[in-house]
Amino acid sequence: MEQLPPTYSLIGCCVTRDAAELGRDPLPRPVHFVSRTRVQSLVSTPSPIDADDIKLDSAFQRRTIVEDHRKTALAPLDGIDHPIVIDLIDERWPLGDTGSGLVTSTSYFRNAGLANRPGFTPVKNDVKLAADGPFTTAVRALVARLPKRPVLIHRAFWASHTTAGEPVNDVKITDKNNRWLERAYAILETALGERALPPVEVDAALRIADPGHRWGIGPYHYIDEYYTELSDKVRKALANAAPIA
Repeated sequence: MEQLPPTYSLIGCCVTRDAAELGRDPLPRPVHFVSRTRVQSLVSTPSPIDADDIKLDSAFQRRTIVEDHRKTALAPLDGIDHPIVIDLIDERWPLGDTGSGLVTSTSYFRNAGLANRPGFTPVKNDVKLAADGPFTTAVRALVARLPKRPVLIHRAFWASHTTAGEPVNDVKITDKNNRWLERAYAILETALGERALPPVEVDAALRIADPGHRWGIGPYHYIDEYYTELSDKVRKALANAAPIA
C-alpha cells in the first residue's frame, strides 16, 4: 500500500519549513506554521500591539509580530489530530521586555522600529540553561500548552562553512550556538516525555551553507541534499508515530 504524505504542524523556522519546497522529494507544507518566535516569548504574558503601527509591506511579517505580542501563535494547534515538528533555530533571535511581557526581537520587529518604543528593554539570553532557569521553565510551560500529540524534534544546527569551504561567519560563534542548541534540544526532549518521537538529525556532512539558497547565505540555509535527507527522515518518523493515549 502506498504511504500517504505526512500531515504535521511546525513550530520552528525555514530550516524545517524549506523541506516542503527544496530537495529531491519535498514534504507537504505544514498545516500550521508557528515561526519567528522564541519559546520564552511563546509562553509569556501578552503585550499590547496595534497592527496599524507595524509599517511593513509583508503581511506574513506583520502577522508574526502581532501573534508574538498577543501570544496567539499556538492557538491554531488546539485540537489538531496530527503530530507537531519542532526545531529551535529561531532561538537565535534576541528577546526583549515590553513592560508587559517578553517578545522576540526579530529582524521584522526591528525593521518596523518597534525596538525603539519607550519601555522596551533587551533581555539577556539564558546561556546557562539551568534546570530552574528561564529557558527550561518556558519549555515545560510550552509542553503543557501543546495538544497531546506526538512531537518530532528536528535537531537542526548552524552550518559552519559554505560549499566553497569558507566560514559562514565566526566559527567560534557557530560552535557556541551549536553547543547551546545541543543542550536545549535535550531539555525539550526530556520535557516532552512520552510525547517525544525519536528525534531526527541530518548527517553533519550535509550541514553546509548554500550561497545560492533562496533566502541568501546564512548558517541555517543549507544545500538541497540536506532537505532531501530531512524529508526522508521526517516521513519515516511520522509514519511510525503512535497516537498518545
